[in-house]
Amino acid sequence: VYCCHSRPDKIDPSTFRTWIRALSTARSEYFARHSDERDLASSGSGAPILWLLRSGKEMEQNLRQLVRKEFGERMEDALLFADVSERNEHLRRLGCADVFLYNAHTLGCDALYLGLPMISLLRDSSGDTSTSASDNQANSICDDQSTIATDKLASRVGASLLRAAEVDDLVYPNMSDYEDAMVKCAINTKWFESIRKRLRLSVPVSPLFDTERWVRNLEASFVQMKSMNCDQTNAFPDIIVTDP
Repeated sequence: VYCCHSRPDKIDPSTFRTWIRALSTARSEYFARHSDERDLASSGSGAPILWLLRSGKEMEQNLRQLVRKEFGERMEDALLFADVSERNEHLRRLGCADVFLYNAHTLGCDALYLGLPMISLLRDSSGDTSTSASDNQANSICDDQSTIATDKLASRVGASLLRAAEVDDLVYPNMSDYEDAMVKCAINTKWFESIRKRLRLSVPVSPLFDTERWVRNLEASFVQMKSMNCDQTNAFPDIIVTDP
């Protein structure tokens, strides 16, 4: 179960098409492996799905229409939508997914704390703007940006969370590798289970969920801020806190 319960307006067209391509590949692999189980394969029961947050009927209709038009009617069955829920229910059902997609702040923390692996994109900071095959394929379908930039804070948070949770091998430098990773999660069970086990073991000890350390470092940064001599003519310096 691929999952993204972020607000649907945060999902850009290129990324959504990448998700559907990876989902289509994973489902094809599933049906090929279960070709001898005709009833199971024909019904699609157990095949990979994409679980999204619903934001009105029009949003759901538009996404379903896009998938039907560009990927075929059979792929529409792979879309599942959930209504907004209160927090306890949100956490309960989030734990039913297998992979969380996209960069995220609070939702990313929720997913990782539940032991739910998250796949994230972080392009090379060297400024390389080369376009991957996956990017080109997405852009041939729609008039979109040639690359999906990750130079803003919101685009970097997912990778930062994964590194703090000590599973930074789920951070990918381009959309082609990102798409391949989605498929790998579904078809390479041994590798995927090793990722999940490592994430579950890291939660109690990783910096990401060390609240006492976070509070201690935040207070240390406040002490630094108090001692700074900044006025309108001086730029505010970066605040760097290191563990004692």
